Amino acid sequence: MTNTRLDALTENPMQPVTRRRRVLKKLSFSLGALALAASTLLVTGFGQKHYRLGGAWVGGNPTYTWSNLFAPRDQAGRTAAARPILKYFNADFAGLLASFGADSLSDATGEIRMVSPDTGRWTLISYMQITPKHPGELLQVRAIIVSHGTWQFTDNDTAVLNYTLDVHLPTADTDGDGLPEPGAQPILSIPTVDNAKRIPIL
Repeated sequence: MTNTRLDALTENPMQPVTRRRRVLKKLSFSLGALALAASTLLVTGFGQKHYRLGGAWVGGNPTYTWSNLFAPRDQAGRTAAARPILKYFNADFAGLLASFGADSLSDATGEIRMVSPDTGRWTLISYMQITPKHPGELLQVRAIIVSHGTWQFTDNDTAVLNYTLDVHLPTADTDGDGLPEPGAQPILSIPTVDNAKRIPIL
């Protein structure tokens, strides 16, 4: 609307009611169109959708499969706690565990943060262990696995993970907090790619 028209509305309150209604109708239409455009940009992120972390997922690769729960830490779903649980592994992964004197892997725990509209970066911690076989035996940690990489949504219900498994000996944790010390170098690094799928409601 031009300044002249706005001046006319404010300086001449006695103008015909029909003219006022016509002007206000045009103004309302313009504001509605702007609101629709703004809401579209917020949802699509200027053409790219912003994905939210959350829900229950399953995934893996030919070596192992896992399930995972995301617990969002903010209303926008940009950060979340992650709790993957290894459900199955094949003979190759069993051989990796055995090479460290372990026979099982603990549940993993960690966090993820979205770094772009469709991709998050995450870090997880888990432990290669010896399962107690006799009463009184204690669970022994044989190695610490620090998994870190990216989770990229391909749509609402699928994602691709590119990450590395860094394996540390327990001696890398000198203060007993369960984490390798800053700057500790892994004795083994394994690049890995997984595919993930959200569990649907049937």
